Amino acid sequence: MRLIGNIYVTQEWSISLKDQAEEGLLRLSPDNPVLVQYLLLYSIALFWSNFKDEAKHHMDCATEVAERLGMHKSDFSGQYNAGEPVLEESWRRTWWMLFIIDAYYAGTLGTMNFRVGNIEATVELPCEEREYESEAIPPPKTLEDFDSREFAPETVTFSSFAYLISAVRCAALAISTVPKVASKEDSAQVIHSADSTIDGWSLLLPKERRNVMSKTGQIDELMFQAHLLIGV
Repeated sequence: MRLIGNIYVTQEWSISLKDQAEEGLLRLSPDNPVLVQYLLLYSIALFWSNFKDEAKHHMDCATEVAERLGMHKSDFSGQYNAGEPVLEESWRRTWWMLFIIDAYYAGTLGTMNFRVGNIEATVELPCEEREYESEAIPPPKTLEDFDSREFAPETVTFSSFAYLISAVRCAALAISTVPKVASKEDSAQVIHSADSTIDGWSLLLPKERRNVMSKTGQIDELMFQAHLLIGV
């Protein structure tokens, strides 16, 4: 966090803080789920500072640890929560941020190497930011709940984080339809498939999620990312 804070404040890369971050990695147990958070944050700092190969390496390491520990499974957060609902929510958010950032790397680098996206996840969706920050964690909703929301007998509210995850899933699905070697004949089908995916996300978006800025001028940063991703 000191390395990230230094980048934010000075807009410069610090060799000494990088060395400290590397030393910190060595002190963490390979079975400690905090290692996933550590590797993810360090990877983001490296990527932002244009050390893309190192960033991808640490992202791959984070993915390996997360998958080995079962962080993508619904029962993981309960096993490592120490009786704290906030910590349980933190583990859910860690997995989904790993999912989102890996997708961002794939999109930025122009590759189809979305490793985390190929892992079948049963972990529940994150709650609203205000609920997390106030430590009032509600019962979590599932991907199945989200995917069947249009058939629910009652209106169900999902978090901005859930809609960002959905936007990433839509983008990944659209990209997956592109052949490795595309011909002119493929173009219309690829465009139609991508349009259908994006239209589905947009049509099912609740009215309150369509604007990223509230009447008071507050920005919903997660929905901003979601709309940006769908637009791109």
